[in-house]
Amino acid sequence: MSEVVLLNDIFITCTAFAGPFGSDLTTVADALFDRRTAFAVPEHFDSGGKVLGLDADLKNSGPCRALQLAHKLRAVYPQPVPPDTVLFLATTVGAVELTDNEHDGCQLLLAELQKLFGIRSAVLVSAACASGQLAAQCAAQQLARGTCRHALVVGLDAASEFVFSGFSALGAVSPAVCRPYDANRDGLTLGEAAAAVFMERGGNAIGRIAGYGGSCDAAHITAPDLTGRSLAAALSMALKNTDVADIGGIIGHGTGTSYNDTAELNALKTVFPALPPLYSLKGNFGHTLGATGVLQLALALEFSRRRQLPGQCGLQTPDPLAGTAVAPEKRRCAGKQILTVNAGFGGLNSVLLMEAL
Repeated sequence: MSEVVLLNDIFITCTAFAGPFGSDLTTVADALFDRRTAFAVPEHFDSGGKVLGLDADLKNSGPCRALQLAHKLRAVYPQPVPPDTVLFLATTVGAVELTDNEHDGCQLLLAELQKLFGIRSAVLVSAACASGQLAAQCAAQQLARGTCRHALVVGLDAASEFVFSGFSALGAVSPAVCRPYDANRDGLTLGEAAAAVFMERGGNAIGRIAGYGGSCDAAHITAPDLTGRSLAAALSMALKNTDVADIGGIIGHGTGTSYNDTAELNALKTVFPALPPLYSLKGNFGHTLGATGVLQLALALEFSRRRQLPGQCGLQTPDPLAGTAVAPEKRRCAGKQILTVNAGFGGLNSVLLMEAL
């Protein structure tokens, strides 16, 4: 995909979150370990009674939900942002409700975040559901090359009628709630959130990216390659300098759709002789699109510190490919490093190896 750039002195020094379960990531992680979910029927559009993962703090009238999430994230972001910071925004549709012949919803959201954080230079990464981790990888590479000194990576997507209608037309939405890695899974549940990680050289580090990999199988415009070969290549790249036996756990993409989970499990089983504990956030939040990758990175650091993964919400009967790697109860992580996996339409794959410091 791109040349490997050494990230030995690139660190994460701050994280932030805006969405369900509160704004403190420790509190959010506690909610996940308590098996809480954010699912409710939306009031801002007609979903036909289907639930989404919703942030109860957002208003159904006034500014669109994406802009509300942007302001909420800025309000809880805990430290000053240096003036030479570059913003990397990962979003799938941005402020889609504001899109018209003259305005693009992603660019509008980017401009709003630049204004809120006082950042002049910005990069938009809109790579479907792989956007979040690809944005973090882009930021880390620019820091390593010295083309920027500080990077704020934000992932943000809100629940909208536009996206819900699109996934419904694909037949990908569960009639109930998503069940990642379940043998009888029947589709995804959409969600909304915003997350941020601040990256720089040195600083008061709380975590780091220990490895990364990416690929694109381009097997289909919306469906993955079921063999998982391309994702397996990205996994191998991320784990190039790591013994797979040292991986404590995996935050998978785990949408709860038949194709996605099968492709992902096939890829993981190609690389891991025995799967470590595996968990998907989407059983709690729903699929937060461009936000999910950044949220995974922030929570991976929290799980790394605790050396535990939450139990998988929605799980009833584990897929035989997953076996005992997924379970409804929390699991102890044998190692400190957490692998986090993202996949997107068009065959985009992103894998990052995270470690708390």
